[in-house]
Amino acid sequence: MEVNQMRGANNRRVKSLNRSTVLQYIRKQGQASKADIAAQTHLSFTAVKNITDELLSYSFISEVGYDESTGGRKPLLYKLKEDRFYSVGLHLSVARIHVVVLNLSGGVHAHYETETNPDALQSNAIVDQLIDCIEDAIVKSNVDRTRILGIGMAIPGPLDPFGGVVLSPPNMKGLAGLPLKQLMTDHFGIETLIEKDANLIALGEYWHGAARGKRNVFYLDADVGIGSGIIIDGKLHYGSPYGAGEVGHGTINIDGPRCNCGNYGCLEAVASGLAIERRAGEEIRRGAETSYRERYLADEKSVSIAAILDAARDGDSLSQQLLTESARYVGIAVGNVIHLLMPEIIIIGGALTHAYPRYFEHTKEIAMSRIFASFADHIHIYKAELGVLGGAIGAGTLVLEQFFQKDLSEWMDMKPLLS
Repeated sequence: MEVNQMRGANNRRVKSLNRSTVLQYIRKQGQASKADIAAQTHLSFTAVKNITDELLSYSFISEVGYDESTGGRKPLLYKLKEDRFYSVGLHLSVARIHVVVLNLSGGVHAHYETETNPDALQSNAIVDQLIDCIEDAIVKSNVDRTRILGIGMAIPGPLDPFGGVVLSPPNMKGLAGLPLKQLMTDHFGIETLIEKDANLIALGEYWHGAARGKRNVFYLDADVGIGSGIIIDGKLHYGSPYGAGEVGHGTINIDGPRCNCGNYGCLEAVASGLAIERRAGEEIRRGAETSYRERYLADEKSVSIAAILDAARDGDSLSQQLLTESARYVGIAVGNVIHLLMPEIIIIGGALTHAYPRYFEHTKEIAMSRIFASFADHIHIYKAELGVLGGAIGAGTLVLEQFFQKDLSEWMDMKPLLS
């Protein structure tokens, strides 16, 4: 390559980087003036003016009004043009499928949900249900498909996010070994990303929930299964090459029951929703009284974790005892994580946390009792804010993350100017 060509290529890379820097700053702040952008990004005011003018002309940003002035003219504020592009996020769990369509700022534009077909989970038929859910969500959103940046999918691990292959989720045999990323990309003609569900709930909380403004985050998902996601210095931590965060399959009781993963005494085997269902059956067969005893004896499959959570809220002592037992194990695991990582913030979510409020308090109390007293003032444990939509929002956010890190010129070339 000749010198002039190299300089031209370097100039284009610098321009692309600066454009992305400005757009990401506006995204993080919600709205910002040119002077503020220049001061915080260390770009010249002239460079910022040129970039904002360009972003305005391609409808990536819009003028939102004027900021208060400290003297002189009031500065004009800019924000993302939310309807410029959209992303689709899907979260698959054993019980339900949630799909959201997010605008460019990450706000929920449309939401679709349905029950997961339990039989489909054990075969490739689950792929057809996922496709139908995404199609229904896009139709419901009334969004032009050319404005959809991509599809993100939050799937229980373990999986290979880079190869796009689901490996061996213990409770979803139908997905084992499937190249889900390629299947979805081929069907929709839209780039698809897959990631472990707990990672994406962590990402959703980082951008839109309890971890806003934090850089180092540990998220624990207490649900039908148990998983976790880790964010270090503002980025998802994958491990080498991936697989970090499988806290649910760390051994917490060496004499514990066999887990669906094949090991014994995993946190998931003693504290998950499935474990609580198993424990309820064991106690009933030993003679324990509970509001659903007769129902269970007539049909063991009729008593789910949802029914146990309902009973606990209504004061059923066995259900409350089992949830407290689960929270104790989870709290011990969180205490171990604190000693290992010392994150800025620990977030606890999942169905057990959201459906039974005392679960979070029990977990937090146990975790705090298990750490060095000298750490206590630096530890912040919060309940997840995004609720049942956390995984889907995180999945859509993953697509937005990739977009904001890319060279935007490809979208300027491919997409028409919008009014």
